[in-house]
Amino acid sequence: MKKIVNILVTVILIIGAIFIIKLMVSHNAYNEPINITVKNNDLTKDLTVEQKLEDFEYLYNTLKEKYPFFEVEKRKIGYDWLAHKEEFENWIRSTKNNTEFYNTIKKIISLLQDGHATLITPEIFEGSKNDFKNEGPWRIFYHPVVEKDYEYWKQNVKNETYILPVIFRYIEGKYVATGYTAQENTEKYGIPEGSVLLKIGELTPDEYVKALKDKTILNYDYKRDRIISYYLFVYTDDMNTNVKLTLLTPDGRTIVKDLTGVEGTKFIKENNNLKNLETAILVDNKVAYLKIRRMEISEELLNQEGKEIYEFLKKIKDYPYLVIDIRGNDGGNDLYWQRNIVEPLVKEKINYSWFLITRTRYQNSKTLDYLPKGRNYPPELTKDFGYFLEMPMTIKPKNPVGFNGKIFLLTDSGVYSAAESFASFAKATKWATLVGTPTSGGLGLNPKFFVLLNSGLIIRYPDTMVLNSDGSIDEEVGTWPDVYVEQSYEDFMNYLKNRKNIDENNILETMKYDTVLKKVLEMTR
Repeated sequence: MKKIVNILVTVILIIGAIFIIKLMVSHNAYNEPINITVKNNDLTKDLTVEQKLEDFEYLYNTLKEKYPFFEVEKRKIGYDWLAHKEEFENWIRSTKNNTEFYNTIKKIISLLQDGHATLITPEIFEGSKNDFKNEGPWRIFYHPVVEKDYEYWKQNVKNETYILPVIFRYIEGKYVATGYTAQENTEKYGIPEGSVLLKIGELTPDEYVKALKDKTILNYDYKRDRIISYYLFVYTDDMNTNVKLTLLTPDGRTIVKDLTGVEGTKFIKENNNLKNLETAILVDNKVAYLKIRRMEISEELLNQEGKEIYEFLKKIKDYPYLVIDIRGNDGGNDLYWQRNIVEPLVKEKINYSWFLITRTRYQNSKTLDYLPKGRNYPPELTKDFGYFLEMPMTIKPKNPVGFNGKIFLLTDSGVYSAAESFASFAKATKWATLVGTPTSGGLGLNPKFFVLLNSGLIIRYPDTMVLNSDGSIDEEVGTWPDVYVEQSYEDFMNYLKNRKNIDENNILETMKYDTVLKKVLEMTR
């Protein structure tokens, strides 16, 4: 179960300031040259209404022409982004200064409900320059006017989000109150752990979640046909705003609590002390366990952790079972899993491919007439797109350890981007048996960027669509497990009851409350 932060990797993206851009699948040959056009405005003077509208018009038209997932959003959460142009324009007109304009642009992009479509904040801008060289799509971060503009935004915008200091985890259709750590739990605020959320203000949890589409990426519970947030935060305007919560306690009482907001980023960072990599022996000489919380981007960390993983794999090479846990892993660098996990474990090369749908004709692309027939293709395919590329990939053994056992890969809705490419690979090639719940997708090429003409703000977005083997869109349905298992309410409540006596960093103590891991152990008996 771990500390709650272990299941909240994507919250950092939502809350804001320490998120670093994640890589998608790297096929740089298909990245188009970047044309950067930006006006050298003096941003110390507020942009005029005309300049703001010019930026918005450029944003809207660029996405209308190139962004691929408008129909996906309509199907998943019922929101037609393109149909709100007039409303967006009114928001832009009503902004009184540059800071309000920045926040409005950020809100408009958030409404795309896409983890790869973002406004580049000053924090992301600096993080990107630390991680990526002045080449390919990242050249936009080194343009002198863009650099100057982002220095202004760094000094003048505060990317802070305020939340209540209580987490509600979605468990079998219920939003269950949990503390952030065992040391600082919800009971400090008068809420018994395990209480079920009934209302936020006057809204039901479902009503409240649907209203969060401009603040966080929403999930979908296919089993119950509901728009949900697996890790629900209640947002406040500032640290002086109270929100009324109505809850049902574990002993059957209905209680009402007024809580005040805290700084979200600080709340996350102060408790985010778990190692990225965790290894364990679950059953002696039989079941080994490898946990990866993110696919490290930097070459240094990738190689460093690769050595640690390799030594572990050599140690357990004669085990009949290996469990690889990527639940909550929201991506990073594909090379992490290819080099550090698959290459040492495979005995012979593995070839696989996936279809990349585009509006643009690339070298070696084909028209959609050549797609395999009889698959579940989305209705917008022939209307909005014209071409596809079959993206071949080959992974070859490199210093194989000689492992001959069975591999289980644990997945959930926190799996995205480069972690999704790992799950997709494992499912398509039958390299591992996937156990858990569906991922959130995010498979594709490296991101595209464009810069707004007057403000110098950078927008990041995907412009291609990846199809699963059945023809469905990866961004829409993700990768489905071979064995569907979700965390049970009963196991979670037992975990909360015994939490004070559990070493949260010891998988051998927490696994008996982990429904998914218990299922895997049952399958190994």
